[in-house]
Order: sequence, then structure tokens, then C-alpha cells
Amino acid sequence: MDKLKVSLTNCFGIESLDYEFDFSDCRVFSVYARNGLMKTSFTKGFQLIQLGKAKDICDVIYDKEGSANITIDGKPITKDQVFAIRSFETGYESDVTSLLIKGEIKAKLQEVFSLRMNLLKEFEKLSGLKIEKISSGKKVYELEDAIISDFAFQEKSILLNLEKLAGYEPEIICGDVKYGTIFDPTAIKIIENPKFQDGIRNFIKATDQIYASYAFLEKGSLTFPKLKVLKKSLEENRFFVRNNRIYFSGSLEIPDLDTLDSQIIGIEEKVRQTPEYQAIESLLSTAKGILLKDLIETHPDLIEYLSLDRLPILKMSLWASYVQSNSTLVQTLLAKYEALSQEIDSVNLKDTQWQQALDIFKQRFFVPFDMNIVNFKGAIIGENIPQVEFVFSHKNDVEPKFVDRRRLEDMDVLSQGEKRALYLLNIIFDIEQVKATGKEVVLVLDDIADSFDYKNKYAIIEYLYELAHEEKFHLIAFTHNFDFHRTLTSRLDIKRGNCLVAEKKPDSILLVEEYYQNQPFKHWKGNPNEKNVLALIPFVRNLCEYGTDLNIAKKGKDFEFLTSLLHDKTDTGTITFFEIEPLFKQYIGIPGFLQDINKSSLVIDRLFAVCDQLSPQNANLEDKIVLAMAIRHKAERFMQQEIKAFTGPLVWKNRKTQCTCSCVDYLQYVEKSKNQTRKLFSGYDQFGNPEKKSILNRVNIMTPENIHINSFMYEPIMDMDIDELQGLYQCIKSL
Repeated sequence: MDKLKVSLTNCFGIESLDYEFDFSDCRVFSVYARNGLMKTSFTKGFQLIQLGKAKDICDVIYDKEGSANITIDGKPITKDQVFAIRSFETGYESDVTSLLIKGEIKAKLQEVFSLRMNLLKEFEKLSGLKIEKISSGKKVYELEDAIISDFAFQEKSILLNLEKLAGYEPEIICGDVKYGTIFDPTAIKIIENPKFQDGIRNFIKATDQIYASYAFLEKGSLTFPKLKVLKKSLEENRFFVRNNRIYFSGSLEIPDLDTLDSQIIGIEEKVRQTPEYQAIESLLSTAKGILLKDLIETHPDLIEYLSLDRLPILKMSLWASYVQSNSTLVQTLLAKYEALSQEIDSVNLKDTQWQQALDIFKQRFFVPFDMNIVNFKGAIIGENIPQVEFVFSHKNDVEPKFVDRRRLEDMDVLSQGEKRALYLLNIIFDIEQVKATGKEVVLVLDDIADSFDYKNKYAIIEYLYELAHEEKFHLIAFTHNFDFHRTLTSRLDIKRGNCLVAEKKPDSILLVEEYYQNQPFKHWKGNPNEKNVLALIPFVRNLCEYGTDLNIAKKGKDFEFLTSLLHDKTDTGTITFFEIEPLFKQYIGIPGFLQDINKSSLVIDRLFAVCDQLSPQNANLEDKIVLAMAIRHKAERFMQQEIKAFTGPLVWKNRKTQCTCSCVDYLQYVEKSKNQTRKLFSGYDQFGNPEKKSILNRVNIMTPENIHINSFMYEPIMDMDIDELQGLYQCIKSL
């Protein structure tokens, strides 16, 4: 697998994206993309491909049909060539069945599964229920769930309960009756009707009188339905040979099946002629009751089992009848499963790939619990999703605490980081299963480290490092965290061309090579042109603040001197490049500014001039920083002018003390305080134009921390579109 060519249109917010991922020299790509841009949309598209549902790709908001034209080395991608991992999915649980079994057991299991499916298909024909169906958009295993529910089996598995199912003796043989006809919601509604139930009670009284007239029948022992069972058994066992015959009480001789059958037919005819039977039929005259009516006409002995107290018996008798109709298949499956079950019992959980995957997690990540699988056999045979039990240990408790997954979620005791760690564990389970297939796979990861503390973030990076060295794996890791992107790039030694950044264009998303592979300051220092010098001002200012302030400028503290280039102070409009060059030489060690800088020019004037010349194509970090600086200066100048022109009183608080003062006093208070932009806005907010206040509030939101190096290495401003900053700059200029 060398080249993955991706072409997406209308993919959940991605209007258009075209890119070729070249894995030939490096099997890992790291893509930095701000939140809300394209990470989740890209991953969701690949997830649908993984599920074989590429046709479902679309723009949900605008109801546009989407498409995904994706090839690997020129051939269309297949669903088993991709594994997509979303940032976080609540309640996500991996089916780790394949991690619990090995070689020989796996082969025998396949044989058992094949027989099981054959049996279910026979039940499907007889019962009218579907093995599986879609209900409310979810897959439902209708037939199996019905069997387990009707028999109240504790184990949620037909295989684990097959012996019990095969051993159940039905009260009434009704293998030709469809379960779905009687227990259809519409039919059940008719059956539960009080009039219908009254009719059944009257019918039972009438039939009891009829049965009592036959000396060989006895309620609770040999009932009429059991007489029909007896006939079936005699027929199957070829009883009537060599003059074998049956003598019933009352000197009734039964020499053959025909005679017995005539007796049964005679009883049924008497039953059908009763007014009570006809009354029940009349209740089924509607269109909805016609199928039930047809059934009763052919099986009048079923009527008494339609009483509410006997419906559970009827359900079990129906399933047991289907079992008897497939006795050979059932016995074969039972024998095969019992042999397999003995081998499963000998499996040691500690020797499974599940345990190996769990060990990978426990060695790297930090969570307050251990885990066990409690339904081991059911999980191995794939009848159930493995149920994980969480084990909590406390130093003061002798006995550990055991909590299942559902109860753990209900208790809501895990932090968000721990919940995400649990999610990641299940992802590791799934990845280990993919690894076991030996197939080449593209792993698409959407912000997999989001909301983790740094300890676990680095653990994730180490795990990704191991995956990157798996020859069959090819990684595309998306993140909105520039620090994570930078660390991943370094730790995994990702080549320069594989470090990408996503950019928003009017009608498309572009993936381009990331401009800064390491610290941007190194690049700016090596090329101290006008724009780069302006962008370095916050950096140099912070070095003065955190290091030793040497007062190179001879104007007090160098930190405060450079602050005048980040806030509008009394000396802001007088500072030249000539004055700041010595600070750059001293604090960051550059020999001097480049020749394009007129050292006698005012820094603030050139800042505005540079910003006026920027276009949407200027989207590098230095462009965003100079824009943020210019926005703040323009906003502060405007607010200072407005406050100076205001003639009324202004209010400010000194801790809990409220002070009232003139505009002159207020500006003096602002000059001495921290967070100048916010303080100026608080003054203007007391009298200013609402529309202009709205624009200025955007300044407070977008720029206060973004132009400071201590704000996680400029990460917030990296997340901003250049369009947002340019738009705000133009708004501020218009004030």
C-alpha cells in the first residue's frame, strides 16, 4: 500500500477535498485541523466505508448527496482496508470475541455456528419471525431474543440453553402453527380483549363437558391435545404392526391410526358445533382477526391456550414443537456444542489475545480499575458481547469491589478522562483484532488524545509509535491540538511532507504541508524581516519577563517598554525599529534586522501597514499574530478617544470598593492596571454604542491571550481562520 487517493464531496460538511496520501516513504501522516473544520467529517466518511455504507455519505444539513472516490494504488478501497476511530463515542464497546479463541477451537466453532444458523433458519420458516431485522434504525435479533425471553433463560444465548430447549416437553404439539400469527401485536390485542377472554372461559367449560363424555380422557392427565400428541408418537414409532392395538377405557378398541384419527375428528367436530366456539369465531370476523380465525378453525384445541394465563405455555410449546420438527439437526448441534464446550472450559483467559491487549493498555495508561470478562463462554461462542466486570481495589479494604459496565455508567463515578481511557481500551481491542488479520489497513484517527491529561497523551503517542512500526498499518492522525501534533511529529519521526495542516477555502478543504515543523521562532530568528520582527515582539517581551530584564532600552524595564507595542500606551506612537533592535540582539541573539526594515520608522505605523497589505492567502502564524496585535491597538485607541470625549462619570471597582471618577481619572486608572483592553472596554461599555460594543467584545474574546507566547505556544491563534482576524481588523478600522 503506497498511495491513498481521497476525493470527497458533500461529506458531512466537507464540500470538497482532494488529496493523495503517499505512504511509500513514511506510513504516518499527522494532520493539524482546528475544531469544526473537517476532522470528524473525514473520519465519519471513512467509518461508513468501513461499514460498507459509502452510499450514505451526504451533507445532512443541506440535504445534498455526497460521494467518496477513494483508491489505494489505483484500485477502489474495500471496507476491510480501513479502520476509522472517532474521538469519543459514549457506550462504545468492542466485540472482542476473536481475541478470546485460537486455532482449533475457532475451526470447531465455525462448524457449530454453521449448524446453529441452519437451525435458526428452520425456526424462521416455522415461526414466521426473522432471525434479525431492523427496528427504529437498529439491528434486532428477533427470533433468538424471543426464545430466550419466552423461556426466561438466564444466559442470553440459544447455544448455552440448547439442552434445556431440547428437553422441554410441549403440552400441545403445534409445529405447523406460526408463532408470529398468534403473537403478532395486532393478534395479541384481539386476544387480550376482555370479550375474547370471556369467550375462552365459556369455551373451556363447554369443551370440558365434551371431554368428560369420553371415558378415556381426563383433565390434567390425558387431555385432548395430548391425545393428538399420542397419535403423532404412535405414527412416528410405527406402533400399529403385527395386530398391535390400544384399548381405551370404556372398552374402546383402537386397532389402527385411522380409527384413532376418526375419534379425534369426532371430538373436534363436537367442539366446533358448540355455540361457545361459534361465539369466539364471531369475535374474529374483522380483517385483523382473519388469520387467527383460520388458525382456530384448523386447531380448535389451541383456543384454551389463548387464555392469558396459558399464553406462556403456548409460547414454549410452539418452540418445543419446532425443536421436535428438527430433532435430528438439534441433536447433531447439541453433540457438537457439548464437545466444543468442554474445550472452551479448558481455555485460560490469561493466555488469550484479549489479555494481551489489556496488558498493552495497563502498561501504558493510568485508570483506577482492573477488568475481567464474566460471561466467558458466551463471549467465546459469539452469542453475547463480552461482559466486562470492573474491579476496584482500595488500600483500606480487604475485599475488592466488582462493578459491571452498566452499573458503572449509572453510578457516574469515572472522570471524563477515565471514560475516554475506557473508550480507548476498546479501540485497542479492535486494533489488535485488525492486527491479527494480517491485512494492510489504513487507520484514520480523529483527535484520539482529546481530553486526556499529558501523562496519558504521551502514552497514546507511544502506542501510536508501536502501530507506526507495524508494516501492515498506515496511519492518518487528525488533531486540533498543535502541541500534540508537534509532539507526534517528533516522536514518530514523521517526514516533513507528511505533516499537514487543513485550510478552509470558500468551497473546499485543502491539506497542505505544515509550514512550521518545529518552533516558528527559529524560522523567524533566521529571517528577521519586517513581518517576522513584528511577530517576535511578544516572544522577546516574554523572555524579558521570565528571564533577567537587562534594561537594554534604558527606558525602565524592557518588559514594560515592549508592552507598549502590545497595548496602546503614551509612548506607543514614538517607538522605532532602531530602539527595539538592541533588545532583539540581546535576548534572542540575532545579529540585526534585515535591510528591508527602515529602522527610523515607527513600529506601530509599520504594524498597521503590514496588516493593510495582508490577503486571505497570508495564513501563516506570523500573519495571525500581527493582525491580533493591530486589532488590539486599533480597539484600544478607539476606546481611549471615546472615553476622553465622554463628559459623564465612570465607575470602576477597586476590589469590593466601587469608585466614581472622571474620564481623565479613569484613563489614569487603566494605565496602571493589568488587562488594559478589558478595563477600557468596561469604561466604554457604560455609555458606548451597542453595535460598536459588540465589535469590541469580539476583540476581548479573540485577542487577549492569543498574542502571548505563554498561551500554549500560540495554540489558540493557530486555531483561528485568517478570515476571522482580517474581518475583525476591518471592523475595528471602520470604527
